[in-house]
Amino acid sequence: MRQSKKNKSVSVARRVALEVLRRVEAENAFASLALDHALMRRGVRKSEDRRLATELVYGTLRWRRRLDYALAAHSRRSLDRIEPTLLRILRMTAYQLLFLDRVPAWAAVDEGTSLAVAIRGSRAGGFVNAVARGLASALDRIEWPDPEGRERPVRALGILHSFPDWMVESWLDLLGMQRAVSLMESLNIPAPLWVRANTLRVKPEGLCNLLSASGVDAVPEKSVPDALTLKGSINLRELAAHEAGLMHVQDAAAQAVCLLLAPKPGQRVLDACAAPGGKTATIAQLMENKGEVLAMDAHPARLGLVRKLADRLGIKIVQTELADASETSKDVLGQFDRVLLDAPCTALGVIRRHPESKWRLLSSDIDRMVELQEALLDAMAPLVAPGGYLVYSICSFSPAEGPELIERWLARHPEFIRHDPRTEKRSGWHSLLDAQAQMRTWPDENKMDGFFAVRLQRQGD
Repeated sequence: MRQSKKNKSVSVARRVALEVLRRVEAENAFASLALDHALMRRGVRKSEDRRLATELVYGTLRWRRRLDYALAAHSRRSLDRIEPTLLRILRMTAYQLLFLDRVPAWAAVDEGTSLAVAIRGSRAGGFVNAVARGLASALDRIEWPDPEGRERPVRALGILHSFPDWMVESWLDLLGMQRAVSLMESLNIPAPLWVRANTLRVKPEGLCNLLSASGVDAVPEKSVPDALTLKGSINLRELAAHEAGLMHVQDAAAQAVCLLLAPKPGQRVLDACAAPGGKTATIAQLMENKGEVLAMDAHPARLGLVRKLADRLGIKIVQTELADASETSKDVLGQFDRVLLDAPCTALGVIRRHPESKWRLLSSDIDRMVELQEALLDAMAPLVAPGGYLVYSICSFSPAEGPELIERWLARHPEFIRHDPRTEKRSGWHSLLDAQAQMRTWPDENKMDGFFAVRLQRQGD
């Protein structure tokens, strides 16, 4: 006999997911950090529970606008008048109904109803049950908007692919319909798990063999040396190779930015916005642990992550500096052979990793970021030694934050020119450069995060 809804226990995965969604919306928490914290706090160890909680959190965030469109047709209240906890439960339930074939419709409705009863009482449970059952009974009759019909294409695409109108419009203007759709589809797919072999301790092929012995399939990336994709559901903390400091997590595009910087053993290098330290670590490895890397960041807790990563990987040449990069001085820091400015940005290129940012970003944030990015570039310029490189990188597709900003900045700084890496020894990562020698990566084309980066060289003796 099935338990009554009043006494029925709710799966721990759904309770965790609801808690995380609340923190993301009410506290502006990052989904990844909030999920890790909730799983640890509740002591969730079963892999199936961890997978379901992760799926519910990220799926509900990715597809929020599409879910709301489907729910609105079956609620007598407008969604903005539904109590936030109940709306989160309804979105989670709708995600299971629309996207998770392995969860039977009756189970999704039953779990959502029980969760509402447990948290808000039987009346709330009745409301959730009515809306969810209505949607479950009409799944094959939903009239989705048609971008090529009478519906406004921006709104239709925004609903179908679950993005705010301003993002859709900007990508249509930049890329055209076909490519914009391809980009949005790729941003709604979970990102692959990229790692970099710690070349101070192991060669990539040796790491592949070690991972294979642990049952992990590692695939080398042809265009980015030492980058590997790990396949399957993986808990990094359970991998001996990770705990032994033989690798660190880093998207292939971020690794390519470090190749663009081209640091050499014995040089003096500044990583201006270093935390959490992935690029700092890769730079030190490219330098063969010889020279000096100054990792600077304005956040003490995040700067601690840089030191922790360097220690795990056996890196000895990294020093940390608690400072705001926009307020640095050549008189204090001196000059560097290489300076990396991985600047704060709108992070449009990593939405697949942080889908909550879809609903936080505004188009006006681009102008705010551009102002900050130009100020940071101005602060970095005096720190570059004559003949040295300044690499500017962002994880965004926005032309205003990337090529347009660089054109304007170079016009104000004639002491710098673009430097084309293709004048050097040919390498596979050069395929990521465009006609202006700027690095561009795209989730739909390269399977990497979306990055823009450019190498600038200071003229002089």
